[in-house]
Amino acid sequence: DYAILMSTRYKTERAAGKRKREAVEIASATSIPSILVSALGFFAATFGVGLYSNVGLISQLCNMMARGAIISMATVILVLPSLLMALDGLVIRSTKGLKQSASTGKTA
Repeated sequence: DYAILMSTRYKTERAAGKRKREAVEIASATSIPSILVSALGFFAATFGVGLYSNVGLISQLCNMMARGAIISMATVILVLPSLLMALDGLVIRSTKGLKQSASTGKTA
């Protein structure tokens, strides 16, 4: 869900005519606060249940989900912006409504 939030905002900014670096900066600035709140809330809830559960399987599953929340948050915040910039051409070609203008480098 975190990646969907950021990539959707990126595509919206590209469709509005922003260059790819500017679109990534805007997408990151607007998405990171929501991603942090959601991921840290999920981490706290699952980690807390994992600590207090007396059932071994439940405790292990909750701890694994807590780690997954932190890993996915870090990946989306640190890796996804670079991937969006590197794969911008593919995003433009594969998204309906976004067309790359060869002369300007901006979306039409």
